[in-house]
Amino acid sequence: MDREQFNIAPVKATILREKSRKKMSSGPLLLLIPTGKPNDTILKFHMEELLMTPRVRIAVMALALCISAGSVSADTISGKVLDSAGKAMEGVMISAFTVESGKRKSVSVFSQADGSFSIGGLFYEKYYKVRARLMGQLDAVKRDVKVGESNLSFSMKPATGEDLEDQRTADSGFDMLKWTSKKDKENYKMMCSYCHQTGSKGWRSPELPVDWDTMIRRMDGFGGLYRHTQKTLVKRLVDTYSEKAVAKWPAFVPPPAPRGLETRARITEWDMGNKFKVMVHDLELGPDGLVYAVDMALNAVVSLDPKNGKREVYRFPGKYRGPHSIELANDGSMWVTLCKSGEMGRFDLKTKEFTIVSSAESHQKRGSYPHTLRINPKDPEGLIWYTDAGRNSCFSIHPRTHKVKEYHLLKKNQAVGAGKGESRGITPYGIDFSPVDGTIWYSKLNGNRIGRIDPRTPDGDIKEWNPPRRGPRRLHIDQEGIVWVPFFGTGDFGKFDPRTEKWKIYDLPNAENQTPYALNIDPKGYVWICGTNSDSLIRFDPKTEKMVHFRMPSRVTYTREIEFDEEGNIWTCNSNGPARHTERGYGSIIKLELKDGELKTARK
Repeated sequence: MDREQFNIAPVKATILREKSRKKMSSGPLLLLIPTGKPNDTILKFHMEELLMTPRVRIAVMALALCISAGSVSADTISGKVLDSAGKAMEGVMISAFTVESGKRKSVSVFSQADGSFSIGGLFYEKYYKVRARLMGQLDAVKRDVKVGESNLSFSMKPATGEDLEDQRTADSGFDMLKWTSKKDKENYKMMCSYCHQTGSKGWRSPELPVDWDTMIRRMDGFGGLYRHTQKTLVKRLVDTYSEKAVAKWPAFVPPPAPRGLETRARITEWDMGNKFKVMVHDLELGPDGLVYAVDMALNAVVSLDPKNGKREVYRFPGKYRGPHSIELANDGSMWVTLCKSGEMGRFDLKTKEFTIVSSAESHQKRGSYPHTLRINPKDPEGLIWYTDAGRNSCFSIHPRTHKVKEYHLLKKNQAVGAGKGESRGITPYGIDFSPVDGTIWYSKLNGNRIGRIDPRTPDGDIKEWNPPRRGPRRLHIDQEGIVWVPFFGTGDFGKFDPRTEKWKIYDLPNAENQTPYALNIDPKGYVWICGTNSDSLIRFDPKTEKMVHFRMPSRVTYTREIEFDEEGNIWTCNSNGPARHTERGYGSIIKLELKDGELKTARK
């Protein structure tokens, strides 16, 4: 049996003799049985008693095995959740939080149909804070819960008034903002939701017109807000989000409690960085078992060891460079786009040293705004491909020679269906490679296009298409060459078949108020989409066209890049900017373990 898989203390017995094993002694013998509890169980026998007969010896060892096997809850906290009437509640998220500030980790599971829950794999500390949470109910919290507790009980009570309002997700808060023009609403979502949720309680704190105006101009960094949107926006925000206006809102109606597969997830969240100051943007899984991410606030690459929670910070040398996207190269190093300095960075995982090079073709000293990068593992040269959000270009860089090649993308009216939904900003954004033919695909967030580069041709043979929805962001290509695209502006996603040039669009629930940042396709073919404005991750089955929603443990979770490990677990990060809007004020790295019908192996 695997301890980590079944949450059972290992069935091991260590015999400690006072003298050499070669000699029999009548002295005391200690039988040590590890249980995972603060104090291991120790059984003490005299040698003459233990070695009286083989049968006695076997019996004693069997007793040791039984005691050890009986300690299934040694690293587990379990119990039951009831409603105010004493009935079992399904779908309540139960989270165990570390209490030592240096570890900052939580493990969350969901109560089952009979109200039961079990959180295993708790090795960090002896005591945890345990929280029961379900939208529409008041949080229930137990402190100083000892690991091994098997009868922890929660009695939930309905939330009302301000307590219920505090649970309102950003998409619901955004829905309160009424528009006379759908085009203006989509434009506002595109320009004002780049880095954080819009509609959350913390976000809607400004009340004076001058404060809203200052925020709007700060966020319109890519110059994409329509002038007619700007003219009406400040008054619209004041009229919707002032304290008097919020007091008149209809009561928040929570979504139904999780059921079925939604309750079979185990979610681990590691808080990262400095409180209120962290901005963990993208992550990547390293070949050494560590998780690497970029912290834009710290100007650093940070690492997390999921086994022991150890965190390390590796700052970029010299000036602030604005690390943004990170990807594992074919030689085992990490490459990072440095959007602020217009450079590319290589991070050697062995030496922990950086190499900084320009992101532009020679003789230019720097690029404009290198954004997202991808590397085809089957490419013999291992070229690093990346978009430049500040100019209408994509680039490739050779990992050894550092030679950069620029591909000038198409201009206005050159795309298939050109002119549909294009804004003043172009913003090449997401990028990926096709596993079918090695072509490079990219999205233009504000330009409202997707495009293709063929690296086998001298000029890239570039072609672009206008999609039927707004704001294509971080796209991915599946194993059949189908292009999957999240539409940030319209709150839906779709697939594009390059062979037929046909689209099929899928709406997310409450699509008008959703802002899906990214998506990715797991090894089983499921499409995972960021529920960026609803504190969730969404799994879509292309065969059945069914969606499953998984709730995140923290309110105001702005999920970004999605990755998968070899076991099929899902990794993402919370990168709400500013971090102070997020519950507890930290950015975080998140792991979701799921197996249809059962929990996946629980690791430390």
